[in-house]
Amino acid sequence: MRAEFHIEGMRRDSCAALIRDTLEDTAGVRHAEVTFDGKTAVVNFDENTVQQATLIKKIQDLGYNATVGDQQRGATNNG
Repeated sequence: MRAEFHIEGMRRDSCAALIRDTLEDTAGVRHAEVTFDGKTAVVNFDENTVQQATLIKKIQDLGYNATVGDQQRGATNNG
């Protein structure tokens, strides 16, 4: 599954790197791309291993606010 999260509270690129590393260290996460400029995280993950609520909690535990944006099932790229 692919989900996008909107993140508030990032102040610099190092914040995005911390969030990315934390998400990628989470069991079930295949890949995470976090952008400081866009204030988003796009995460590919196995929904049988980890849930969106867990990913949001991981971001919140770092001191940031996260909400769910776009999501789609599967690993297809429509671009």
